[in-house]
Amino acid sequence: MQIPLIGAYAEIHYTLKGLKAAYYNNAPEIIFDLPQRCILKRCKTIPIALIVKDAHLFPTLINNISLKIKCSEKTEKINLPFTEQIKIPFYYHIFEIPIKEEYYNKTLELWVKFTYTNKNNKKIKAINDNYKAIDKHSFSCNITTDDLPFPDDFKKGEPHYHSNYTADQVEFGAPLEIAQRFAYCMGMDWFFVTDHSYDLDDSLENYLVNDPHTPKWYQQEKEIRDLDRNELRVIQGEEISIGNKNKQNIHLLAINYSFLPGKGDSAEKWFRNKPDLQLSDIKQKDDSLMIAAHPFDEVPFLQKISLNRGYWHLEDFVDNNIDLIQAINCNSLPKVYYAINRWKNYLLKGTKLYLLAGNDAHGNFQFMKQIKTPFLKLFISKKQTFASFFTACKTKANDPIAGIKSKYILVSNGPFLDFQLKSKRLYHIGDTINEKSAGLIFQCNSNLEFGEIIITKLFIGNIDKQIEICYTNISDEMILALPKRGYIRMECLTEKMFIAISNPIWVEQHEGAKYD
Repeated sequence: MQIPLIGAYAEIHYTLKGLKAAYYNNAPEIIFDLPQRCILKRCKTIPIALIVKDAHLFPTLINNISLKIKCSEKTEKINLPFTEQIKIPFYYHIFEIPIKEEYYNKTLELWVKFTYTNKNNKKIKAINDNYKAIDKHSFSCNITTDDLPFPDDFKKGEPHYHSNYTADQVEFGAPLEIAQRFAYCMGMDWFFVTDHSYDLDDSLENYLVNDPHTPKWYQQEKEIRDLDRNELRVIQGEEISIGNKNKQNIHLLAINYSFLPGKGDSAEKWFRNKPDLQLSDIKQKDDSLMIAAHPFDEVPFLQKISLNRGYWHLEDFVDNNIDLIQAINCNSLPKVYYAINRWKNYLLKGTKLYLLAGNDAHGNFQFMKQIKTPFLKLFISKKQTFASFFTACKTKANDPIAGIKSKYILVSNGPFLDFQLKSKRLYHIGDTINEKSAGLIFQCNSNLEFGEIIITKLFIGNIDKQIEICYTNISDEMILALPKRGYIRMECLTEKMFIAISNPIWVEQHEGAKYD
């Protein structure tokens, strides 16, 4: 048995002897999904995905699909020609809905109505999915003539995504082809595929059986290689359950590595929860990334006890040369600020950690539909959906590994922010300056979707004084007095409460440092 850890399409058929879930359905999981945004420069149609899981156990006929679209005060109905008898473990189909000119720069509200048959051949009507006890909901999609407000040499992406190769008793993700199609429509340039290490070592036929030859890993590797292209990079990674300094299970994103085992917190065998590997067992590689996954997320008490789940510690970062942290793991602004504050505390200790943002999305693009209480309750939320909060790095060739390694990184859920310090030369995000003062140069951009920028903040961190000071009355070319040891970072916020956060320029004054 596994315990759900994060948001996912919920697996509704898992049972224990004598115990059937309240949300059990004698039909396959049937889910429709679509991107939250369609950028007209990238797509002329709205892609709508149909995903069907477990139809080999619950054969179904799906038909009578219709789409209701509300644009401003006008509502229209579109019939989608589709009649399919589905009998395979995993099925998907993408519908393409033409984007009319009247949709431009509007947020559409959408509903997908359909009919399906259950195991008893009973016809059932549903809207958007066939989950029981999920709150009624509509989809939304912003149709925009604007691209995301980023320069061409900043490439935006999702560093933490789970595909349908994450599949077990309680969760599953969406096919890579759907993620690729949606990511490009939304304005992303890349995403990392980071399925669980304890799912990637399973047999192709049965997720309850491990296969030492890891055929799922190699099948995924080939699929990613076929999908990867210059305009939308798809790069294989893995979310490894690995041991921290206390030999507790934490999660590490290993990008562009060979397969690494880790099933310590898989609950595949109860009370066998020792990590397979320690952080010290993995060595850095020039063409790969090691990223601490959601290091500041709270671990529920039951998971600490039953799964030996633990936390990332400062020593885990420092002793293993891990300086990339995916501290932002959702699109909730209070949780974002909580993560930034935790990150700031590490920066003031003199630790050079670089902030990344992702969503841990398990195939969910509009909503996360998750098991809240095993066997009892599901719930729906928008907090962890694909690329809602994203990472941007500067790289002309759309090479996100090289771009992130350069440390010229910012995170955002919409607006753009960059800054430099000007002395004898320009210093960029990720650089280290050895000066007593420098001129500030910064750039902020937004668009109609995110609203005007209403506040820009400058933060000067002083390591010796253990204090970070925020300035809001700032201007281009203003001269900053720099601490002997510390950092400069920035944030901007829009009227619609979208935010961008830069990584630091570090300050290390040595002998001979001069005022500009």
